[in-house]
Parts: sequence; C-alpha cells; structure tokens
Amino acid sequence: MKTTIMMLKLAALFNLAAFFGFMAHLGQEPVPSPISVTAPTEQSIKEDIRHDFEREQLEKRYHRAAVVAGRIYRKNHCRQTYSNLTGQVAVDYGVSPAVLAALVFVESSCNPNAVSGRKSVGLTQVNPLVWKYTKSQLMDPERNLRIGAQILASYTHKHGLVEGLHRYNGLGNHTNSYAEKVLTAAGIQVS
Repeated sequence: MKTTIMMLKLAALFNLAAFFGFMAHLGQEPVPSPISVTAPTEQSIKEDIRHDFEREQLEKRYHRAAVVAGRIYRKNHCRQTYSNLTGQVAVDYGVSPAVLAALVFVESSCNPNAVSGRKSVGLTQVNPLVWKYTKSQLMDPERNLRIGAQILASYTHKHGLVEGLHRYNGLGNHTNSYAEKVLTAAGIQVS
C-alpha cells in the first residue's frame, strides 16, 4: 500500500512536469494553478511511510489487546462493552490488558456507575478523595479507565505485579488475596 501511494505521488509529479513541458513547447505560459505543488523529498516520503507503518502497528496492538480484554470479560460473565477501550488504554499505559480487564471485573463487576461504600467510583473504583478528581470526572468510563490504568501502571512498574495490585487496593489487606483475586480473574496462575 505504501509503495502504491509513493508510485501515485511520483506519477502525479511526472504528469505535472509533462504538462508544463508541453505548454513550454507550444510557447505558451501554463495556466497558473491555484494550488501550490511541491515535490516531496525522499526524506518526507520515508517519514510518511514510517508514520503509516507505526500507526498500523499500533492499531494491531490495540486490536490484540481488545481481544484479550474481551476474552477476560467474557470469562468473568461481564459485558464486553469496554473491551476496545480497555485494550487501547492497556497498550497506552503499558499494562496487561488481561490484568486491567480483570481489575475492572473485580473492582466494579464492569459497572461504570459503581460506587463503593468508601466512595470509590466507576469501572476501576478510583477514590476521588485520594486522587483529587471529582465524582463526575470519575463517572466517565474512559477517563476512569485511563486514571485507573495510570495508577496501576505506576504501582506495577515500580513494585511488580503482585505488590502493585496490593498497593492499588490501598494496602488495607495484609495478604495478597486481592492480587490473587485479580490474577485469577485474568486467568493467570497464582503461585
């Protein structure tokens, strides 16, 4: 596809050059074009191709992550409404889509309107008092999922998966039962 685009650009430039050459041959000035045409440089063509390739690769990663999230939601009898969003957010924040989907299941049973007795809100049960967001901000499923993924990524990248999940849960339980619950929901063997 990229080669085709480059070939079309080159063909257009060739046709334009041929037209101006023909008009010069007739001794006439070509009609001024209202559009300024600049020949792409080799560097700009390479950058366009690289950008297209990177975008395609990112879209593939989003799709694969969405499939994984959907599988986890299905396994846990959850709505798959947020599979695509969960996959995209997981990729964007560098967390496992299976773990993020399992966290959503454990925290809120995939209910974007969930509010806990401790006032935690939304899919990932972010507490507005702790994290300085308003309840209305956290009721937005995309924002809530992004904030929860950012918190999870911060903890897991710094402390590892099990300890990161333990910290996500607020360190209230001195066992790893929360981490085990999330990992079991994600289909990950807990040792």
